[in-house]
Amino acid sequence: MTLVDDLPGPGSLHWRYGGDRRGYLLMVKAGLLQLMHPGLGAGVEQHSDFFNEPWERVLRSVPQIQGTTFDWPNGAKTARKIRDYHTHIKGVDGHGRRYHALDPEVYFWAHATIFDSLFQLIDLFDHPMTDAEKDRLYAEGCAIYRAYGVSDRVMPPDWPSFQEYFDRVCREDLEITPAARGLLEFSKNPPETFPMIPPALYRLVRKPSAKPLWWLAVGTLPEPVRELIGERWSDRDERRFVRVQRAIRTTFPLLPRSVRTAPGARAGYRRTGVGPRGHRKLAV
Repeated sequence: MTLVDDLPGPGSLHWRYGGDRRGYLLMVKAGLLQLMHPGLGAGVEQHSDFFNEPWERVLRSVPQIQGTTFDWPNGAKTARKIRDYHTHIKGVDGHGRRYHALDPEVYFWAHATIFDSLFQLIDLFDHPMTDAEKDRLYAEGCAIYRAYGVSDRVMPPDWPSFQEYFDRVCREDLEITPAARGLLEFSKNPPETFPMIPPALYRLVRKPSAKPLWWLAVGTLPEPVRELIGERWSDRDERRFVRVQRAIRTTFPLLPRSVRTAPGARAGYRRTGVGPRGHRKLAV
């Protein structure tokens, strides 16, 4: 792995998987976990137009977050730019507690949900990760978080302690905030429009796609969160999920690279001449 300013670059696991479009299958799950945090949910509710353009907000954020890797060797500059978008986001949450988007408890949770989704992308939809890969991926994620310039006092030191932290937050801190409730509604009854998809096509896929995408989100949520939002996951669901996993692992590599990889990642591969596996020149 090559590091500049301690950030993962060509040859890292983030370089290989951070632009993988299978990550979009986990977008609803990551967004819901974020919005269920009281401080983060309040910030989105009070400082964005989330209820009128929920997907636009997500789709604006994802390429910039990917830029912390694929803008290499300038990922730290991208990270600080993202941080600075949040300096004015503060207020009082639904419990009357003051919050700020740059509070470590708030900011790290947002990072943690994105990191957890990257881990699931690899472990569920590419290959079961080894312990060494999990340690390596987490170390890379810690380097990216430090680049934001926000206090890392709540950041667990290693992968096992991160798992404990993530489980504790899911069990003890998350709740159905107004913003989370809004996302639950959007997921089951999607908005009338969706950026990136022509209106005529979106009208055809809007309702048929909602149920399977929500089902995938439920299947990848931690069990305590499933229970909190009142969703069940049966043995039959689990068997179906395993079949879907296998299908994605088998068919995804057969798709064209332009379909499999986000634009920002392809731009990084072209600019550096280093592909996702970090060892060959390619034109993307």
